[in-house]
Amino acid sequence: MSTVNRCIAIAAHGRRCQQTTYRGGPYCWHHTQSRKVWPPSRVQARQRKAAAPAAAPPAELPALRVEPALSPLERISQALTDEQLEELAEFLSRRSFGTFRIRKADGEVVDARPDVALPYPLSRRSASA
Repeated sequence: MSTVNRCIAIAAHGRRCQQTTYRGGPYCWHHTQSRKVWPPSRVQARQRKAAAPAAAPPAELPALRVEPALSPLERISQALTDEQLEELAEFLSRRSFGTFRIRKADGEVVDARPDVALPYPLSRRSASA
């Protein structure tokens, strides 16, 4: 049997603390300090407050007017100008690839036009020519 007493605390990884015990207790100084529970944080039995009575619902609710939801096409037509809508229609009907860029600022459409993009990089195009 060893003459040195070791702390009996066991870490999360399963190994025992290697420090000597503190003032004859089973734990070292560190684990004694970490086990203290100061009075303000102790759990106390608290009395529940009586629940306040619920407020009665109003007798009549005003009738809410529900507006029909707009279809996506209607929302797009409201956001874009006639010229921008025409460019979008031409892009969708004629192009087989590419992107149509719509830029917004402060919730308003400021630019809507097809992006000029090549299907492959210029360096590859010039090398094959």
